Amino acid sequence: MRKRAVVVGALAAGLLVVGGQGIGSANVMWCLSDPPIQVVTPGGHYLSVNNMIYLSPIDRHIASQITDSATAAPDGRGGTLITVHVNIPRGAHGASVLSSNYRYEVKDSGGTPNGGITLTMTLDVPTS
Repeated sequence: MRKRAVVVGALAAGLLVVGGQGIGSANVMWCLSDPPIQVVTPGGHYLSVNNMIYLSPIDRHIASQITDSATAAPDGRGGTLITVHVNIPRGAHGASVLSSNYRYEVKDSGGTPNGGITLTMTLDVPTS
């Protein structure tokens, strides 16, 4: 019984430490979620691509200048390769982007230390 209480206490303490770090990092980054991009696979299925864009808080004024697009093409194995382009405008102090499709649980990420660049991510989904 005593070992079990120690293990449970240690796990609870670890979760509190991890949770505390998440709260502290909210002041360092600012998050922008663009509306999902709809793509049509070669087989005619409609999929949504979600982009989460993380910026420095001082770059919030240029967040509306960020543009994104996505294209779908066959991947050669019966699936679809989705290519996502996110344009980070000049003047940004860096950005991180997470592109994902929730239905198939695929994601890719990219980042840049400064602006004036287009980040490219690829998502390989198992449907055509």
